[in-house]
Amino acid sequence: MVNHGRMSPVSRRRKDVKSRRSGQRVLRSVPPPPEPCDCPACTGEEFDPQDMIDTLVAGAADVLTVDDPLEAELFGATFLAAGDLAGEGFAEALTEGIVPAVAEAGTAESLALLIALDAVGDVPEAAAAAVRLAGAGVPKPGWADELREPMRVGPCRRFADTDESASMLVCSFDRGGRSHGFVLQADHTDCDAAVDILLVPGEALDEVVEAMRAEGQRAGVTVTEEELDPGEFRWQVERALAARAVHDREDGAELPDDDEDDDGPGYPTLAALFRARMRVLPEPSRPPAPHGD
Repeated sequence: MVNHGRMSPVSRRRKDVKSRRSGQRVLRSVPPPPEPCDCPACTGEEFDPQDMIDTLVAGAADVLTVDDPLEAELFGATFLAAGDLAGEGFAEALTEGIVPAVAEAGTAESLALLIALDAVGDVPEAAAAAVRLAGAGVPKPGWADELREPMRVGPCRRFADTDESASMLVCSFDRGGRSHGFVLQADHTDCDAAVDILLVPGEALDEVVEAMRAEGQRAGVTVTEEELDPGEFRWQVERALAARAVHDREDGAELPDDDEDDDGPGYPTLAALFRARMRVLPEPSRPPAPHGD
């Protein structure tokens, strides 16, 4: 397959990865015009961690009234994705600074945030703090009980072109009577890295799959389909996410800003959520793939 994007109508952000990197190297050789910096070191203003905590907790007010816990998970995933891209030290800052400060607020918003962070990031400190707040009488969000219901995975499928240059990993998850699906596009000519992720309502997943098949036929591309063991599916998804994470760090990926994405949550947020979903599946039978293999 010459154009990897032909396989799916959902590829938007990382098409033609190699040529994009070449362009970045050219652009980096030209000094950009100076822009004013608003960091504390340049402005002379001191960074106030409490301001960040207050802003974070205030933002959690938006998820208090949502009906579907998936919305709360996306909120937590956005924050965790931003922290992951921020670099080393975030995990320690999260458990030793952010979580205790959020818990100290003792509000319904802070409890919702702690529950969301643990649901996506598997943060024991956040889970313990949430239990303490709930035990102290802080009201839980309406979606909290549904969030704890068992997550069931549907068929795990892989679609690939005949020369194995690209593939699509597709699966669905059901919880509390609600279903949602993921479609991940992987580029096997670029270290098997994830190109894009699509999150769709479960009832629309078959429609997306049919669109992929139809587009392949129109392009004259033969697409094979196979059902994977859940453990193998997890291995392939985690390989794609890990390779993309390496590339994003090398390329200096931007922090997620879903307000600028008309199509919904951006790649970093969906990658964080998809990683969380992989923890529902059995451990793979083989070790993680080294980058580039």
